[in-house]
Amino acid sequence: MARGSVRRDASGRWFFVTDVPVAGGSRRQVRRRGFSTRREAQQALDALRGQVAQGTYVRPANLTVGEYLVGQWLPTIAARVRPTTADTYRRLVVLHVVPMLGAVPLQKLDRATVSQWVGRLSSSGLSAKSVRNIHGILAKALADALENELVSRNVASKVKGLPRLDRPPPKAWTAEQLVRFLSATADDRLAPLWRFLAVTGCRRGEALGLRWVDLDLAAGTATITNQRAIAGGSVVEGAPKTRAGARTVSLDTTTVAALRAWKRRQAEERLVMGAGWGDTGLVFTHADGNGLWPQTVTRRFRETSAALGLPLIGVHGLRHSAATWMIASGVNPRVVQQRLGHAHVSVTLGLYTHVMPAHDKAAADALGEALDGRP
Repeated sequence: MARGSVRRDASGRWFFVTDVPVAGGSRRQVRRRGFSTRREAQQALDALRGQVAQGTYVRPANLTVGEYLVGQWLPTIAARVRPTTADTYRRLVVLHVVPMLGAVPLQKLDRATVSQWVGRLSSSGLSAKSVRNIHGILAKALADALENELVSRNVASKVKGLPRLDRPPPKAWTAEQLVRFLSATADDRLAPLWRFLAVTGCRRGEALGLRWVDLDLAAGTATITNQRAIAGGSVVEGAPKTRAGARTVSLDTTTVAALRAWKRRQAEERLVMGAGWGDTGLVFTHADGNGLWPQTVTRRFRETSAALGLPLIGVHGLRHSAATWMIASGVNPRVVQQRLGHAHVSVTLGLYTHVMPAHDKAAADALGEALDGRP
């Protein structure tokens, strides 16, 4: 049985050291680093011990890319990232990395092979963003392999041939188009949700994870502390993915009134359901009190938009619409950043610069008038 210990290094990260049997009856030391907590390191050590006990442990020299990614890296990374992120990593690794690179010995993987793989991904019809995301996962996995001394270098860190990422302007509705949508859906069960999304610019998961305890209708504010997302085919709840995502946003009086009316309706439904009520505490629910499935909300939005002949922007387009209107109306970009939950104002400006030309012209005219001595 493999022995081992868990320790903490000078940087505060955790690692484990253990011995595993090798040919000839001797033992070899294995060291793996980069764990955020003692518990994560201990879990990884226990997993390795289990592999040794079951005879499934593969020495680094014989380890393939697929064995490393699926058998070692994905289980380890799952303890360090959000469930939705871990689910995305697993899906992309299984679909796009293992089929092409899985059989390659990990220690023999080189830059040329990775570059060829990137080229094949680019020619497969995937978007530039998808190709870069998939490559980023491999680069991260190899960085961890390097830290754990499984490889001597990260051959995916400086790969040539990555497709250029040209971000198109976000899809958004005009104010007239949104008014048309909200008017047509005024009697829809999801009308309060559509209104909330359009006014706050919240993400779909943030709105679906909103709880009544997060709302202060007297003050007209909503505090974003929870979100609902899909991971592994199930809905999971958790905190926003970034520190900036946890925020408080103000609500206009019409939205507050809509939420008060919705709260009364939900209270009536609770009485009707009795013991069958799902006491989730969520704001936007089915008639039985249970939360909404994110993909169902997306489908309803798409179907309604198409039926009204409106541009198909997706639920996320309501977030882009809110941001576009705020920027175009002269709202300080830092205020827009805070409402959207962006980590940096540069993200906000990078996404919505296309709606700012009029502001640039106004600034030029104002400066010119000042220099010319005109009032």
